[in-house]
Amino acid sequence: MHTLFTRGVTLAALSLAACGDGSVGTSPGTVTAAIWGEEYIQDRIPAAPTAEADGFQNGWEIRYTKFLVNVGELVVASSAGSEVGRLAAYRVYDLHTLTGPLEIGRLPSLPARRYDRVSYRLAPLDAQATMANATAADVALMRAGNFSVYVEGQGARMGTTVRFRWGFGGAVSYSNCHSSETEVGVAVPSGGTARAQITVHGDHLFYDDLQSPEAKLRFDLIAGADADRDGEVTLTELAAVDLTTAPMGQYGTGSRSDVRNARDFVTALVATVGHFNGEGHCDERRQ
Repeated sequence: MHTLFTRGVTLAALSLAACGDGSVGTSPGTVTAAIWGEEYIQDRIPAAPTAEADGFQNGWEIRYTKFLVNVGELVVASSAGSEVGRLAAYRVYDLHTLTGPLEIGRLPSLPARRYDRVSYRLAPLDAQATMANATAADVALMRAGNFSVYVEGQGARMGTTVRFRWGFGGAVSYSNCHSSETEVGVAVPSGGTARAQITVHGDHLFYDDLQSPEAKLRFDLIAGADADRDGEVTLTELAAVDLTTAPMGQYGTGSRSDVRNARDFVTALVATVGHFNGEGHCDERRQ
């Protein structure tokens, strides 16, 4: 099950644990970098939660038709030394079209050891950003809107369909990435290959709490924001929804006093979509 926030283990403790199994090997190794949005972006987010997967409350099902991200600055480094590898180039990916992890580059000939400082960035397009598996039209759309993330899709329930097309600007840095509570960064094996997968969690855009690990997936409030009843909810319509009108126990903002409406809420959730090696977490910093 996807979780919204870093579990209760300090990164300092993770770093200490990493040092214990980070001894230098005899032969250099390689880090293979990849990106994937998993089945929730490729296929659908189901209508009912199960023991194995998240799902929406109240019968909604979400399908994305486009999920664009502009990703770059993947860095592998160690807190005990300097940066050893970087994939700096920004490229636009459509995660909806992927059927599995897509390799985006390799960092070869790295000394075999654990590197406990892995990071990457989502950002609006600069002049050098290019398309990866996205189309030229996708790149033009991202550049025109100054977006770092752009999504299209629809929610459906009992014959009712509500579309959305949302673009989000601003950069988000993901640092100190770790695959689990005990595995920080990547461990490059002697003469072998380690994985560094940027994983994007598309379900996070629909969580109903900004801080609780028990946040649920909901679409009722969003669907109800369609003020002109044209079957599409815009970010402008979301901005008109005061969160104080949400049902009790839903759409908690925690310490975020700047989040007052549904557009603020979804925009805040965008920063939480970036993960590492599946369910692994990173420190998020919106810029």
